[in-house]
Amino acid sequence: MNKNTRNIFMTMTLLLLADFGLKAIETSGHKNFLQESFLTRQFSLHGGLNMFAVNGAESDYRAGTNDFPVTPAYLAPDFGLGFVYFTSRSFAVGLDMGYTLSASVGLHDPGDGEAIRVSTPKNIVAVLNVLRYMELSRQMRLFVSLGGGAEYRMAEDEEYVSPLGSRIMISAPAKPLSPLAAVGVGMQYMFSAALGINLECRASYIFRDPAQLLIAPALALVLKF
Repeated sequence: MNKNTRNIFMTMTLLLLADFGLKAIETSGHKNFLQESFLTRQFSLHGGLNMFAVNGAESDYRAGTNDFPVTPAYLAPDFGLGFVYFTSRSFAVGLDMGYTLSASVGLHDPGDGEAIRVSTPKNIVAVLNVLRYMELSRQMRLFVSLGGGAEYRMAEDEEYVSPLGSRIMISAPAKPLSPLAAVGVGMQYMFSAALGINLECRASYIFRDPAQLLIAPALALVLKF
């Protein structure tokens, strides 16, 4: 084999090896894309605020039975987790559970002007959702959710002493478990195929007596697998 033939042979060999290498890289990238598209399960940990609307009205005042008829609007920290299963890249079903801490609110007795500060009950909220995802880019997706569930208020009878020295009993709710309907909108940003964040705001209508509106913005860490 002369020198020119050897050079041609080596050049062809290098080109073939380079071609095989490029194909291997393309195949690997294609596999990664397919793997990303088939990550159908999602786990999330969230933290946020539950924003409860004003509950009740002074017209609900009944001396001896409903002395503090109005609970003002308040904020309470909320923590929880969620699980989502994707039936396709656009649709999913999910279950979210949240634990809300108590907050301090001021109550007013319109009958005698008595005022006290009380702690709101902690609660647990569980919502089963149907979700629709819309891709804005390879990493970012907008999603909306519609669901239903229940709220459980972890409350007991509590006794308070007012600034005037009166002992006041705040009774636990007669029905601590209440159904709810919820709708939400959010944005998901994925740093990789498996790790990302969600920013979501959900509005829930809780069928208490009287009814309660709850707005809940939250930030979540998302893990897909």
